[in-house]
Amino acid sequence: DIYTRLQFWASVFNCASVISNRECPLHQDPRSTPEGIDVMSSIGHYYNGLMTLSNLGIHLRYNSGAMVGCSGCIVRHGVTSTGDCIVWAWFMWDTLH
Repeated sequence: DIYTRLQFWASVFNCASVISNRECPLHQDPRSTPEGIDVMSSIGHYYNGLMTLSNLGIHLRYNSGAMVGCSGCIVRHGVTSTGDCIVWAWFMWDTLH
C-alpha cells in the first residue's frame, strides 16, 4: 500500500531519473517546480564532462563525482561527456504532491 511505502521515503524529492551514456541537450524542465532545486550527480569513467547552465552563462567541469543543484524549471541546462557516464537527477514535480 502506498501509505506504508511513503513512510520509508527518505527524500524531499519525489522523482528521480537515471541517464546512462548519453548526452543531455540544453533544456528546461517545465514540470519541475520553479522554487525547487534539482540535484544532478554523476559517476563513471569518462572525460571532458561539461555542464552548461546557458541562461546563466555558466560552464562547469562535470567530472565523476560532481554534484550540481539548480532550478531545472528556470535554468536551461545540459551535459556533454566522452566515455561511460551515469547521471542521477533528483527533482520535484508539483503534480505528484
